[in-house]
Amino acid sequence: MSISETVKVKLNYGSTGEFRCEIPTERVIWYHQAPAALEDVLLKTQQALNNPLELPPLNLAIVPGDKITVIVDYQTPAVSEIINSLWSYFSSCGIEAGDVTILQSPTAQSDLQQKLKDAVAPELQEKAQWVAHDPEAKETHGYLGTSAGGERVYLSKHLLEADFILPIEQVSFDPLIGYAGGGSSIYPGFSSQEAIVKSRGQSHRELTPAESRPLRQLIDEVAWMLGLQYSLQVIPASGQGVADIVFGSNEAAFRKGKELLDQYWKLEPSYKAEVVVIAVESGPAGHQWNQLGSVLETARNLVTQDGRVVLLTQIDAEFGEGLRILSHCHEPLDAIKPLRDRQPDDLVAATQIALTSDWALISLLSKASSNDVEDLFVIPIEDEAEVQRMLKTDENVTFIASAQHAYGQLKQE
Repeated sequence: MSISETVKVKLNYGSTGEFRCEIPTERVIWYHQAPAALEDVLLKTQQALNNPLELPPLNLAIVPGDKITVIVDYQTPAVSEIINSLWSYFSSCGIEAGDVTILQSPTAQSDLQQKLKDAVAPELQEKAQWVAHDPEAKETHGYLGTSAGGERVYLSKHLLEADFILPIEQVSFDPLIGYAGGGSSIYPGFSSQEAIVKSRGQSHRELTPAESRPLRQLIDEVAWMLGLQYSLQVIPASGQGVADIVFGSNEAAFRKGKELLDQYWKLEPSYKAEVVVIAVESGPAGHQWNQLGSVLETARNLVTQDGRVVLLTQIDAEFGEGLRILSHCHEPLDAIKPLRDRQPDDLVAATQIALTSDWALISLLSKASSNDVEDLFVIPIEDEAEVQRMLKTDENVTFIASAQHAYGQLKQE
């Protein structure tokens, strides 16, 4: 067989894994590869800051003495480089480091917080306020207003009392809100614990990312109520790289970010595959079971019923409450109701594992114990050689690299 009659596949997974195979062309339904990462994130950020979409230059929006709150979404790659570029711009506008607050999400681990602080400019390390939001500390919240639907909205006082707010967010597909970004890091993440729990759901499988969803509408309303003007949206590349950066009005930057995300990360094959091989890489916030939520939604969309989903990961994390609920069930779908009732933090991932394992066989390469994996109605894979053996059939295959960023659905004719 000549080289032209085969597809050479390379899939990075975890932080160090690399899977390679060569498959006859006629068996490959789709091979989705990640976009190239930017070589110079600092330069790209500077260019974006100097050319905001649909708003005046940033130096006309801030003045010395302004209290500035920068929101950090830890799912976003290259955050330290972006903050350093942003600080260079702020300081050129006469902003003092003591007037800057770096507001970090409550889910950020202490080592991530310290790693970010160690990587930014010394002035920010020493003089900026570094705040990890505590959703259970009511004294740190203030009342923003009441939504059109009657929802009383509370937010961190570091947002309510700021003169200027800038979210640094990754634009991504999200099973619950369609697209993350455009202010989704603000609410409910920097609200109360009650709001965070209330916002959890088991996703909207019947909807495409672009279709309207209630929580997404509320997020947009909260951004408007807060008076959010500018935002910086990051489109991911493979691993922890950055494909593009967009800056400007929240609406315009998010709209452009969604267009780029679709361009780079949306796949629409015409047919379902009998086998879908999915590689999941470690992200800026680590390598967790929660990463499998959107991954398995895509897998279920693209694999035939009773087909096989092969997940390539290096996950070695403890189960959250949702996975523990699933692991104690007799059948996958038995977990749906208790998951909905309990609303655990890993609700989406546990739900998607249950739904997908009821539809197709899931095989998982990870660093978790085989017994734990089997408890999730998933077949453990010992090594890459076993994956190679699985592919020595005549079944057709779809390959998805860096699937933690991707979304797939059949092409609409």
